[in-house]
Formats: sequence, structure tokens, C-alpha cells
Amino acid sequence: MSKIKKINELGFSSENSAILCVDCQNGFTLRCPNELPVNGTDEQWINSVNEFLNEAKENNFLIVASKDDHPKNHKSFKIWPPHCIKNTHGNKLFIDTYDFIVKKGTTENTDSYSAFYEDFETKKENNLENILNEHNIKKLIILGLAGDVCVLETIKTALEKGFDILVIDEYIRSVNRKSIKEILESENLIDKVKII
Repeated sequence: MSKIKKINELGFSSENSAILCVDCQNGFTLRCPNELPVNGTDEQWINSVNEFLNEAKENNFLIVASKDDHPKNHKSFKIWPPHCIKNTHGNKLFIDTYDFIVKKGTTENTDSYSAFYEDFETKKENNLENILNEHNIKKLIILGLAGDVCVLETIKTALEKGFDILVIDEYIRSVNRKSIKEILESENLIDKVKII
């Protein structure tokens, strides 16, 4: 059975749902070994993500991509290696199908793991919620990188904002190499999120 059919059977349709691709950027894949490559993000995995998104687009799903869009001296580089710097190969999305892009961490002192914010500390939004509301989206199908960092924080924010959530395990990779199911279990969120 195709993933789209499974998604539809769980009540997530193109009328009520959007696909949210969290930080599907070269800088988080094995394409950029000196940035923040997450284990398992080889070309085969990237191709499988794109195949799914192309099928979703053919089935009229809205696709929104979030991205880290950091300046050269971004504050997160004190914690993480430099990654996803503006106008670099690492900054570019590896997905070729999307309708909107929302950015986070665009200035030296703003940062957010959650795709809903440009800056998490001040809760400065980046238009993601507006886009979803304008398209009457009540449910989110989430995939991307990394499962234990930005995907997890995006799920938490989406739940707070009242969205129903489905995650696609195959299209999420994490720094700690755990499956999204294990990550959600450890956060006591497993009952609140559907997984395929």
C-alpha cells in the first residue's frame, strides 16, 4: 500500500493536512560532512524523501519546508558546528517539491529548533502558522531532520497549537540514531502522535 493511501486511511487528506518538511537541508546530510550530517542521510534516503513528496504533490498536498538560515557568526555555532549558513550549499534544501519556505535563526542572535518560530526565546513567528491557517490546515504530516532536535520541538509546538500530527518514521533521521517512535516514547508523546 502506498504511503499516501495509509495517510488517507488515518484521516489525513489534502483537504485538511499539510506536509511539513523540517530542515531538509544539505547541511544536515552526508552531503556536508563538515556541517551537521545526521546518520542515514545518504543519497538513497534523500531520493526516497523526494519520491514521497512528488507523490504527495500529485495528490494535491500542501508542502511547507522549514530551514535554518544562519549568518556566519550565528549564536548556535557555540553549541553546534557551523551549518546552513546563508548562500552556501549546506543552506540549500535537498527537496525539490514544496509550496512555501519558512526560515529560522536568520540573525546572529535569533534561533529556534521549532519550525514555527524564527526565534524560540522571544516566540517570534515566521509565518508558518499563518500559512497553515490560510489553507484551513488542521493536521500535519511531519518528516525531516533531526528527529531528536528540530523535528521533536516542531511536534511539541504543533501539539500546543492544536494540530493533529502524523509522523513518517522512514523519512526522519536523528542525531542519537533513535527512531521517532523511541524519541516520542521517551518524551511521553507517543499517545498524542500517529506514526507510519
